[in-house]
Amino acid sequence: MFRVRRYRIFLIFALFTVLALYQFTKQRHWDGGSKLSLDGIRGVGNTFSPPTSPAPGQSQEHEGPGEEEQKPLAPDPTPVVDEVEEVGQGRLEPPTLGDVSVEPTHWTQLPEHFPVPSESIVDLPTGKPKAIPRIQYAFEPESVEAREDREGKLEAIKASFTRAWGGYKRFAWLQDELSPVSAGFRNPFCGWAATLVDALDTLWIMGLDDDFDRAVEAVGGIDFTTSLRDDIPLFETTIRYLGGMLGAYDISGGNRTLLLTKAEELAEVLMGAFDTPNRMPRTFYKWKPAFTSQPHRAGSKVVLAELGSLSVEFTRLAQLTGRSKYYDAIARITDALEIWQDETALPGMWPMDLDASGCNKEPRPPSSAQQKFAPPAPEKRQLVDATLAQVADPIAVRPPAPAASKESTCVPRGLASPSFTPMEIFSLGGRADSVFEYLPKEYLLLGGLNAQYKTMYEKAMVVTKEKILFRPMTPNNSDILFAGNYHVLHSKGKGEAKLEPEASHLACFVGGMLAVGAKIFGRPDELELARKVTDGCVWAYESTQTGIMPEVFHAVPCADATACAWNETLYHEALDPHRVHRPTAASRQAARAEEARLAAASQSAAVAKAESVRAAAAAASTETASAAGDEDQVEAQAHVREDKPILPRTPPPSKVAQPQADDDTDSQVGLKPPTPAFTPVDGPTHEEYVASRIAEERLPPGFRSIADRVYILRPEAIESVFIMYRVTGDEAWREKGWDMFRAIQRHTRTQYANSAIMDVTSAAPLQSDAMESFWLAETLKYFYLLFSDPGVLSLDEYVLNTEAHPFRRPDA
Repeated sequence: MFRVRRYRIFLIFALFTVLALYQFTKQRHWDGGSKLSLDGIRGVGNTFSPPTSPAPGQSQEHEGPGEEEQKPLAPDPTPVVDEVEEVGQGRLEPPTLGDVSVEPTHWTQLPEHFPVPSESIVDLPTGKPKAIPRIQYAFEPESVEAREDREGKLEAIKASFTRAWGGYKRFAWLQDELSPVSAGFRNPFCGWAATLVDALDTLWIMGLDDDFDRAVEAVGGIDFTTSLRDDIPLFETTIRYLGGMLGAYDISGGNRTLLLTKAEELAEVLMGAFDTPNRMPRTFYKWKPAFTSQPHRAGSKVVLAELGSLSVEFTRLAQLTGRSKYYDAIARITDALEIWQDETALPGMWPMDLDASGCNKEPRPPSSAQQKFAPPAPEKRQLVDATLAQVADPIAVRPPAPAASKESTCVPRGLASPSFTPMEIFSLGGRADSVFEYLPKEYLLLGGLNAQYKTMYEKAMVVTKEKILFRPMTPNNSDILFAGNYHVLHSKGKGEAKLEPEASHLACFVGGMLAVGAKIFGRPDELELARKVTDGCVWAYESTQTGIMPEVFHAVPCADATACAWNETLYHEALDPHRVHRPTAASRQAARAEEARLAAASQSAAVAKAESVRAAAAAASTETASAAGDEDQVEAQAHVREDKPILPRTPPPSKVAQPQADDDTDSQVGLKPPTPAFTPVDGPTHEEYVASRIAEERLPPGFRSIADRVYILRPEAIESVFIMYRVTGDEAWREKGWDMFRAIQRHTRTQYANSAIMDVTSAAPLQSDAMESFWLAETLKYFYLLFSDPGVLSLDEYVLNTEAHPFRRPDA
C-alpha cells in the first residue's frame, strides 16, 4: 500500500526540482522567435526580436552604407564593465561530449549597444594609388642547370606538402588540425577546419587544382555561427580564417564568390567584438546571445598583437565588398595607437600588454544619503577629546561612517598601460610582433594613400635600432643581430630600463620587415640591418644539434656592436653569474690542507684525553684493591677465631674495572667519541660548473641559456630568408633555406605528415604529435616560394598577411 507520509520528503523534493527546471529553461530560451527585454540597458521599454540565424553555408544580408541609417538607441551611461582582465587562449580545445547529442547554440545578430553613426564611419582612402618603389630584385634569366636544380628542390618541397595534406584529408578532414603521429585530430580554433582554410592559397600556388576545388566546396559547409568554444580568439580567427578565405579569393583570380561570401559571414560575427564604448574590440569574443545581449567594455589587460594586428584583413574585406564599416573598425585602433605612441614608457613603441577599456576608474562620490549620516571629520586636535567623550558617554557615540563605496566612475581615456604594472616589456617578438609588421603592409595595401602607417613605422624603427637590436658574441665573430626585449621598471616614480638579450623564433620575421620597409620607405641603411637579423636566425639554426633554431634562447650581448671579438672568459662568466662564491683550485687545496690539520689536531686531543681517563681509571682500581685487601685481613682474623672458612671477597659493581676495547680513543671508560671538525661541501669550481652546465643543458657555443627548446614548425625564419632573396637576388639565401628545409624534414617527418619536436638540442628529439595549420599555410609555402620563379606571387603585386595569405595590392 502506498503511504504518502513515508515518501513525503521525496515528493516535496521532486516538486521543487520540477519547478526549478521549468523556471531555468524559461529564462534561457534564445530561439529566433523570442523577445529579449533590454530594460535598463538601452532604455526602458526598448525590446526587439533578434533576426533568425542564417543557415550554415548561407550568408546573411546586411545593410549597405547607402541604406537608411538605423536610429541608434541611447545606451545606459554606466554599461557593464568586466572587472577582471580579459583572459583567453588562442589555442583551446574544449572537451568532447562523446555521443551525447546537444543542440548547438548559434550566434544571432543583435542591434549594437554602441553603434557608429553612418556619418561618423571612417571611409577607405580614395584616389589614385601613389607610386611606391619596387620591392623585388630585377632577376636575370637563369641557366638550364640552375633551373633544373631549383625545380628538383621545388618538387621535394611540394612532395612534403602533398604528403601532409594527404594525412589531413585521410584522418582529420574538416577538423582544425591533424595529429601527425597518432593519426588523430584536434580542434583548438573553434572547430572550423583551420588547416583546410589556412592551406587554400597554398593549394592554388602549388597547382593542386582538384584539391583546391574540393576544399573551397567544403568551406561552404562551415557554420561560423556556432562553435564548441565559448569564446572566439579574435586575432587567430582573423589571420587564419578571414585571411585564408580572402587570400584564396585573390590568388585564384577573384571569381570564387563563395569564398568572399563566407568571409563576410565570418566578419559579421567578429564585428560584434568591436561593440564597446570606445570601439576597441574584445580580443576573446564571447559570442553567445547571453553575453552579446549585454554591453561590455574591452579588456583592461590585453595583448598588443591581438588588438593591433587586424588591419590588413579587415581593410582587404572593405576593399572587396565596398563596405567601409570594416575599415572603420581597424582605423579606430590605429588612431588610438598613434595617439599613445609618443606617450608610452618607451616613446615610439608600445608595450606587450595594455589597457584597452578606455576607462580610467575613479571612486564614485558618496550619495546624498551617505553624506547625511556621515560624521564630520575631526581636526587633529579634536581626535583625543572626541575619543574620550565617546568612552565617557557611550550613548553619545555617533553613528559609524558608511563604508567607502566599492563602485567607481569611468573617466574616458585612450589606450594606457595596465593598472599596477611594476614592469613593462617592449619587444618585436611574441605578443607584439605583427603590430609592427602590419604598419608597412597596411601602407602597401592602401596604395600609400594613408601616410599614418609610414609615420608610425618610422618612429618605431628609430627606437628599435637604439634599444631593441643587439649583436651577440659568437665563436666565429659573426656580424649578426637579434631583436631582444626592453624592460622598463617602474620604481618610486622613476623608470629603470634594461635590455634582455633574448632571441626568439617569432622575432625572426623582423629581417623581412626591415627589408620591405627599407625598399618602400627609402631607408637603404636598414637593408643591411635586415641582412644581419636574418643571418642571426640562420646562425641559430646552424648552431644546434638538429640544425633547427629553438623557440627561445638567450645570448651574450656585445658591449660594442661594431667590434665584438669572441671572449671565452666573458662567455663563461655569463654562464656562471655566481662565480665569485665558488671555490678556485688554489682555495680548494688550501681548504683541504686546513681540514687535514684540524682533523690531526682533533685526533691528538682525543688521544691525550683518552690517556688521562685511562690513568685516572687505573688509579681508582688500585685504591679499591688496597681497601679490599685490608678488609679481607680483618675478616680472616675473625674467621680464625670462629673457625669459619674464608671466602674470596667480591668488590661492589661500581668499583669493578670495566674491560677495555682495543680502540684506545673511542671506547674508553666514561669517554664520548670526539666531535669531528666541520667539513664544508666541496662544490665545483667555476670552470667545473661551466663545463657541467654546457654538457647537461647541451648549450651550443654562444648560447647563454635556452628558455624553450621546442620547434613547432614555425615559419618566421624562412619567411625572412625568402624576402631577403626576393629583395636582393642573392643565391646564398636559397642555399641557406635549403639547409633549413633538410634539417626540418630530417627531424619532424612522421608516417603521415610532420610533427613539432620537443628539444632541438637532442640528437634524436621526441615528436609532440602536433602540426599547427601554419605548417601548410606558411612554412612550406615560404620554402616553395623561395625556389619558385620570382614572378610567382611577386611582392610588388601582393601583400602577405602574418599568416602568409596573399592580398592583391590596388596598384598592382
